[in-house]
Amino acid sequence: MKKQFSHCKYLLSYAILLVSFFPAFSQKSQDMRGSMLSPRKSKQTLQLISAEKGPVIKADHPDVLATHNRSGFETGQVVKLKGVYHMFVNEMFERPHRDLRISHWTSPDARNWKRQSTVVNSVPGRTHTNPRAEVWVTGVVFNEEENAWNIFYVAYRGGDESKGEIPGSDYQGRIWRAKSTIAGIDGIAGPYADMGIVLEPDANSQAWEGQQAVACFNPYKVGNTWYSPYDGHNYIPMTGWPTGLAFASSLSGPWTRMPEGFNPLPLAEVFTENEVVSRLKDGRYLMIYDSMGDHEIGYSLSEDGIHWTKETRVKIQNQRNLWAEPGDHYTRTPLCAIEEDDGTFTVVYTAMMKVDGRNFYAVGKCVLGWK
Repeated sequence: MKKQFSHCKYLLSYAILLVSFFPAFSQKSQDMRGSMLSPRKSKQTLQLISAEKGPVIKADHPDVLATHNRSGFETGQVVKLKGVYHMFVNEMFERPHRDLRISHWTSPDARNWKRQSTVVNSVPGRTHTNPRAEVWVTGVVFNEEENAWNIFYVAYRGGDESKGEIPGSDYQGRIWRAKSTIAGIDGIAGPYADMGIVLEPDANSQAWEGQQAVACFNPYKVGNTWYSPYDGHNYIPMTGWPTGLAFASSLSGPWTRMPEGFNPLPLAEVFTENEVVSRLKDGRYLMIYDSMGDHEIGYSLSEDGIHWTKETRVKIQNQRNLWAEPGDHYTRTPLCAIEEDDGTFTVVYTAMMKVDGRNFYAVGKCVLGWK
């Protein structure tokens, strides 16, 4: 009886918390019904408009060679500020998906890139006692409360063999928030200082999150509330790669997971990773992400920033611009879908190619549009 009472007390507290964050939720739902898109527009899908014939950053780029980046790039975000594209991305300087650092690149056109700096380094040595063996940047956002840019990145450790974990797999992902030490919108280049962990495995972790969570974090704002998708994955037993939502009143937290039943989101059957969310000019929200598929990426749409449509895939390489290796999931991770003034979307992404017999994850660029 005591256990049942504690459970009810928890649910009541959770309900009060949700109400405090969503005082206008009912009104918002009614407002949404009055602002639904027309049937014609709601059936439009994103399709490839144009694409570069090859990578915009590949293994022979001078800045790649100068920094001894052996395996390329994977995961991150690109934002556009005053006509300049800023890319925060992971460089896999030695082993793919194992030896990483976070770097900052800039470009006037998302085609010609220049490396600016290393933002965060990992701590060498992939063991269960090293919680920063890998660092993966996934979110870049300007925090008006602090008048400063924030980046969010995932830090992983290795598995603990004594507990039956797999040493080569990622465990206990922790989401770090770092803030630019240069105040104002022009401080995007940093340097960045760690502010602490905002989400990690704890008593509130959900069953679907598995051993890898917390993975990925990319905050966006709806009204006065911040939301962020976050990923999970079970290695034992092996399951899919689902995505949930967390929310907070402040970008610095505390962050609260949406309840199980709402989480995980019904996006894709098997795989979503590195979700990047943006507010469209028509008021909707667009979530673009890495998805299983033959040279495809996935996206979902939302009217309210909370409830999301099932995945739609769009092919971003075809026979006219095919440079990634053939096969499922070699065209990898979109870092942005930036809505331009002409209504098109600039997409910067990573994809795997062969360089001197080894795998190298290069950076590509394409343009999408509604059709």
